[in-house]
Amino acid sequence: MSGEDKEELTLKSFEELSFFDNLALFYLCNETPPQTLALAFLVGDKKVCGSMLGVMDSKRRAFVHELMSKQNDVPDEKKHAAAQGLLIIADGLIQRNLIRKQGKFYFGTERAGS
Repeated sequence: MSGEDKEELTLKSFEELSFFDNLALFYLCNETPPQTLALAFLVGDKKVCGSMLGVMDSKRRAFVHELMSKQNDVPDEKKHAAAQGLLIIADGLIQRNLIRKQGKFYFGTERAGS
C-alpha cells in the first residue's frame, strides 16, 4: 500500500453505493454508459441496482434492462470490470465535487446554473 498524497479510489466496493443519496445516484447513472450499467447490474448488489434503476428516466431504465437481458452470458470478468468502472466513475464525480462525502454517506451537490 502506498501512502502518497493521492488516495486510491474513494469507494472500495459496489455495496458502498448504497450510501449515495438519490441525486448522487442520478449523477452516477447519467455519467455511466448504459452498457457499463447493465454489466455492473448483473453482478452488483440488487438493492443498490434497484435504487439506481429507480432514479433513471423510464426510457433509459428500459434500455438498461434490455441490455442486461442480452448480456447475461458475458463472462464474469467483464461484468466485474464494469462494476469496477462504475466505482471509478463515481470517484471521478467525487473529485469533481458533484458528489461529496459526509461521514459514510455521499450526497449529490446541486449544480449552480449561471
